[in-house]
Amino acid sequence: MWEFESQVEGIIQRTPTIKSFRFPIRAKNVRYRAGQFFWVTIKLNGEEGIHHFSFSSSPTEKGYLEFTKRITQSAYSQALAGMEAGAWARLEGPSGEFTLPRKPMKIAFLTGGIGITPQRSMLRYVADKNLPFDVVLLYGNSTGEEICFRQELEALAREVPSFRVEHILTSPPPGWTGHTGFINADLVQKLIPDYRERLFYLSGPPRMVLALQNQLSSLEIPDSQVRRDSFTGYD
Repeated sequence: MWEFESQVEGIIQRTPTIKSFRFPIRAKNVRYRAGQFFWVTIKLNGEEGIHHFSFSSSPTEKGYLEFTKRITQSAYSQALAGMEAGAWARLEGPSGEFTLPRKPMKIAFLTGGIGITPQRSMLRYVADKNLPFDVVLLYGNSTGEEICFRQELEALAREVPSFRVEHILTSPPPGWTGHTGFINADLVQKLIPDYRERLFYLSGPPRMVLALQNQLSSLEIPDSQVRRDSFTGYD
């Protein structure tokens, strides 16, 4: 485990409601695995407030750590929304086992909205290391403008032959030719015909993760082929 104090180095507006926060690494031997999470302490009404976040950065991105969050009405979230470059923070980690298998294989990421963060970490790592994983991402959102990391994900899909991303929107814009509705068993069968051969990663708010788990259960995918990461505070 590591722990160090840092400051906000950069704030990136990813979508109208989602921001990324970057912190320079201020300690030695700061290591983590793509998909893990860490703890972030900030000043909250004059006191310290702490919350855990999945890394949206990859271990291949040197010199900083990043998390990405949808800004909600919670006190912690509102404090984040008001932060500026140079604001103090304390970082502790890493934790979690929502990580890539040691041996490259076929995997499928199912997520929606802010649930993309640990999966972005893993995808960036796979691409940067040129690892021979075969990856399909089904990514659900309400509208096109709420697709976090959209340009990067679509660039990766063009550059990495073994990666494919499928966007699913519940409120598509006029002229949308992609998939609509919610990620369900029928869509999994249609877009991932070899689903029985894949290891599934589900991430997002607890109700979303549970709904996705139920869809996979209806396809008789064993629990041993499913890994889950539930984001508390969003349901």
